[in-house]
Amino acid sequence: MLIEKTDIEKAKDKLGDNNAFLMAELLELENFDDKNLKACCPYHNEDTASFIYNKKNKTFHCFGCNKTVDIIDVLMEKGNTFLEAAKYLFEKAGIEYSFGEKDVRTRHNYKYPHEEPINEKEHVVDYWGKRGISKNVIDYLDIREDSHGNGVFNFYDTNDVLTMVKYRPARTVEKHSGQPKTWCQKDADTSALLFNMNRVNTSKPLLITEGETDCASAIEAGYINTVSVPLGAGNLHWIEENWDWLNNFESIIIWSDNDEAGIKMRKECIYRLGTWRTKYISTPEFFEKENGKRVPLKDTNDCLQVGGKEFVMNLISEAKDVPVKSVVDYSEIEELDISQMDGVKTGIKPLDDELLKIFYGTLTVLSGRPGSGKTSIIDQTIARTIDDGSPVFLFSKEMPERMSANWFNTIIAGRRNMVERTSRDNRKYYIVPQAIQKKMQAHYNKKLFIYRDDEPNDVDSVLKSAEECVRKFGCKLIVLDNLMMIDLNCSESDKNTAQTNLINALIKFTAKFNVAVVLIAHPRKTQDTNSDIEMYDISGTSNIINLAMRSIGLRRVSKKEKNDPKSKWHNYDVVLTVIKDRLLGKADFQMGLWYDLTSRRFYTDYDEYDAKFAWDDNVYTDRLPYVDRSIDNTFPDK
Repeated sequence: MLIEKTDIEKAKDKLGDNNAFLMAELLELENFDDKNLKACCPYHNEDTASFIYNKKNKTFHCFGCNKTVDIIDVLMEKGNTFLEAAKYLFEKAGIEYSFGEKDVRTRHNYKYPHEEPINEKEHVVDYWGKRGISKNVIDYLDIREDSHGNGVFNFYDTNDVLTMVKYRPARTVEKHSGQPKTWCQKDADTSALLFNMNRVNTSKPLLITEGETDCASAIEAGYINTVSVPLGAGNLHWIEENWDWLNNFESIIIWSDNDEAGIKMRKECIYRLGTWRTKYISTPEFFEKENGKRVPLKDTNDCLQVGGKEFVMNLISEAKDVPVKSVVDYSEIEELDISQMDGVKTGIKPLDDELLKIFYGTLTVLSGRPGSGKTSIIDQTIARTIDDGSPVFLFSKEMPERMSANWFNTIIAGRRNMVERTSRDNRKYYIVPQAIQKKMQAHYNKKLFIYRDDEPNDVDSVLKSAEECVRKFGCKLIVLDNLMMIDLNCSESDKNTAQTNLINALIKFTAKFNVAVVLIAHPRKTQDTNSDIEMYDISGTSNIINLAMRSIGLRRVSKKEKNDPKSKWHNYDVVLTVIKDRLLGKADFQMGLWYDLTSRRFYTDYDEYDAKFAWDDNVYTDRLPYVDRSIDNTFPDK
């Protein structure tokens, strides 16, 4: 449960100096001076009393070893969970406190794991002992052993309820053996709880490690306030699952593995948990021994085994602040390598081959005349982004949220999952059956976040919601449809300035959170709806194009062009123009696209026409009826 820091402080304030007497009793302090509230430190050997009570902070501090503890720390060091320690404190202070299950979510089909029989833990103690972890820490963390000699890690929620059991062989697992390194108990709830979160003091800085062994290593070294992520560096669902609990901490330290996945995890955690409170530990590549031998290091446990407890604690105490984003040392600037930049793809292969990606950290402006397919190409990009593992935030005030969802459903369903219907006036139309919709909704749960119809349209509100989705859910693509629907709160005469401010705000947003932002902007009204969109055809200030990293325009192909064999756009439905690309130095690149009216998809070949998105686990052996538009002007819908 969530126990507020302020409530803990109120209880300690009410106890006053009794905090010192209670801690003296719990720590069994010898020669405790009850007048001056001091004693010899129980954490290291000393002859002179340097363990002194601070009346203001309600803590004992040792001026010899620099150890500082409050009553919650002492109770938890004795093996109590945070909940048990808080109950003890409130009871001694004479404060009634409601310990209801405030932050435990109602889960469907929730199954509590059964408890494994406890034995002597011979294999566990031997294996982790060789890795520098004592039996005391193994017992403290409630690490057990099953009948097969595997380590059993029990995950408890903040109410001390066992909710997940994770296993790991108590032996070295060879990388290519085919044996899983870890697995979870069958049929148990695998909600993304953090290991050891029930034994953490929320008023102290939190250390987050990548694995259970790393968590045990930090605790072995002396840093009790440590947890580990549940399912490895690549799965960050624990952030949204434990969002309220994580927000209790004023300071968080990230210690991930010194590999590609670990570094990526560290960066994501910093962005989502907040640079203002997050520090990080960068594991040294090597530890140099006294004989000059250099031993490679990867994680917390390596540091413990090779360097010892003091080395680990020094690394924690020297955790680095996140650098100020507004400045950079020239010497740290690396040459831009576009091939190494990450981003999202549209799913239209010729376009992705040309543009590479819609890069993270950039603003792309998409413009098009009415009916040119802006929504379709955006929805295809959204679907591909989600399938690649990144959630998406969508502001689409031009269409109600239900209509936006319907359009998205049609695109991800495809022709194979749509059924034909006939209207009262004998016109054919296509729908996605209810059963298919439910299957798609289940798959895309917590992956696409659409801004509510009834929320305000002002810049601050929209960007605040986008930021929350980036931090909490890990959204990597932000789509704003469209510029004209964003309330700039300005007069007509100040509109250009307000639009410039918006574009600058979006550019800062992309850089701050390393996300891709796509802004849809309408072109200026023109009589020639079939003309190509050029740089200054986009409605609004010229800075929309000047400041954006990339600008793309869409227009429909006229009947005359489509039917003229000599026309460059013969048989095509839409022309896409890259108006400007500052990264690749491209301008005026054009390509033709075909459009399937039924599925609302753009395509350039059969594979894109019949593309299958991740929700669809069916295996198809037949081939959809298809017309090669490059040689035939007919269209399946016509």
